[in-house]
Amino acid sequence: MGLVLDFAYLVACVVLSPWILYRFVAGPARRDLAMRFGASLGPRLEASIWLHGSSAGEVSLLKPLIALLERDLPEVPLVITAFTSTGLAAARKLYSRHRVLPLPFDLSFVVRRYLKRLDPRLVIIVESEFWPNLIGCARRYGAAVAIVNGKMSPKSFRTHTRLGLIPRVLRQIDLLAVQTEEHAERFAALGVAAERMRVTGNMKYDLTQPPHPRSAQPLAEDAARLELRGELGYAPEDLVIVGGSLHEREDEALLDAYARARAANDRAALIVVPRYPKDAPEVERRARERGFAATLKSAVGAARPPPGRDGILIVDTVGELGRLYAAADLAFVGGSLFFRGANKGGHNLMEPAILAVPVLFGPYNFSFKETVEDLLAADAGVMVHDERELAASVAELILDEPRRRELGRRAQQVVRAGQGATARNYELLLELTRRRLPAPRFDRKMSRPANDLDSRL
Repeated sequence: MGLVLDFAYLVACVVLSPWILYRFVAGPARRDLAMRFGASLGPRLEASIWLHGSSAGEVSLLKPLIALLERDLPEVPLVITAFTSTGLAAARKLYSRHRVLPLPFDLSFVVRRYLKRLDPRLVIIVESEFWPNLIGCARRYGAAVAIVNGKMSPKSFRTHTRLGLIPRVLRQIDLLAVQTEEHAERFAALGVAAERMRVTGNMKYDLTQPPHPRSAQPLAEDAARLELRGELGYAPEDLVIVGGSLHEREDEALLDAYARARAANDRAALIVVPRYPKDAPEVERRARERGFAATLKSAVGAARPPPGRDGILIVDTVGELGRLYAAADLAFVGGSLFFRGANKGGHNLMEPAILAVPVLFGPYNFSFKETVEDLLAADAGVMVHDERELAASVAELILDEPRRRELGRRAQQVVRAGQGATARNYELLLELTRRRLPAPRFDRKMSRPANDLDSRL
């Protein structure tokens, strides 16, 4: 199958050559091009574990799993690969202690070069990166192959059923740990044997931890939260709305919703976090057009205090959203209100939920479908279908403190109940690893249980 696939890939390269030239030669990925062909991979490793995630989201999912491997198998080399340039950048930042490489082109001779240099005994792939030559060559090399947090959408299932290639690939996998029974049914229909498949839950829940130790007090009385709100210029009685990861038009919808909430309660305040910081000046302009004072986060400092509830704070800096949710009384998570594509939808709902912040979201949540279903089933989140519903729900919740508290409490319970998938996957992976690593390297000294993740995140 390798030669046939190589020929098919080469034909595809000819057809897509203009895009490939831009993506890998003229684009930001050009500096990693040689490595994708198996050059400059660094010194040869012995008996490593190779972990792969496609983009930044999948790479981040590996964080608690890698922490467990570092704890229990400190002598085993770890290799992390990513396909996208953003995923590679995230891996280099998160896992600087380990060998970080771009995913090789899925040509059999290139994959074999990677395998010879890295000598993996276990290959761990996140979610749905079913590269045929990578999986097939790894199995022939003698490595075990495991998929963690596995998923398959209805659209992908229909495509793979028609084409038949991926079902053949899936039958070579040693372990397929999937998120839900629904995904398991699709994989089973494609021929994955029951004894190689486990339903272990969604690892995304395990990424979500409070930014400070969990408090037995209600969120509104939490000292760390009050301190953060004070830094941002908010009084304890202010009602802070945070719009997180907002895409085009969503900022306008939230600004209009805020205007309605402000008319209902003048203690309402707003923080807007665009998905892309470069969009912040345009968001600031639209806020000013509506008559609001607006301040960019980068402008706040000793000479210019934060606006508090007298103005809108627009965040044009990176990496602050999780922290800002801790100051919120209500959150709207973007990327979900308007259709952006069949495979695009939603952002991390669990960040505000774990903090007991009531969360609103739109109907387009492809990326967090199971989380949305869990929140709605528990009456722990509010789905709004358009701008009018968003404005009505924000205004209603700003006036209804008991409802806000109950939504937040239930949302936090949903996230906590969903945690533990990483620990379950890890125990399964250890069994595969135990049979393939040299005995001296598999010196497992468990000082804490596998599900004790908080201290390493």
